[in-house]
Amino acid sequence: MQRVGLFLGTLGLLLAVSVGQQGSELALRERARAAADALLQRLLGRLTQEYQAGGAERGVRVCTQVAQSLTREVGREQGVQIRRVSLKNRNPRNAPDAWERQILQQWARDLQAGKQIGEVGEWRTQQGRRVYRYMRPIMLAMPLCLECHGDPQSLKPEVRRLIRQNYPNDKATGYKLGDLRGAFSVTITPKEVQ
Repeated sequence: MQRVGLFLGTLGLLLAVSVGQQGSELALRERARAAADALLQRLLGRLTQEYQAGGAERGVRVCTQVAQSLTREVGREQGVQIRRVSLKNRNPRNAPDAWERQILQQWARDLQAGKQIGEVGEWRTQQGRRVYRYMRPIMLAMPLCLECHGDPQSLKPEVRRLIRQNYPNDKATGYKLGDLRGAFSVTITPKEVQ
């Protein structure tokens, strides 16, 4: 009888921990989504504003001079580490780490097979700490994006020059509408697991 009681008690404890972790994971996923949403809105707002004021050339300047600082600012405000990553990165700082690369490659295979792709979130161990990692795809959804990321031969000469000047190892052209451009990548180190 004691064994049954011990078994049921242990099972109840495991179930409670599991339910608590699921709730915690849902809260972390929502926090990561909020950070990705905030960065998307801030970057698109700034790019649109600059594009309207001076065309794609001004858009390139936003990416070279403002995007990284906006990203850090959103990360501080949201209490997360956030970045944009791509297999065909323009800025070397946006090169994916091993986990990000694996997700991006899987998404590319899924898209090629006609499958839907979506956000990914999971617990990982990073530098000896347990962290929550989240990625959400960035799709090339607006024709405006093609002015800097489309067919290299169709880019305006000044845009091409600015890209070459600022990003000599640029890989971020040749996209078409609907292509996977990259991802928002969010890392959260919850206080309770630090």
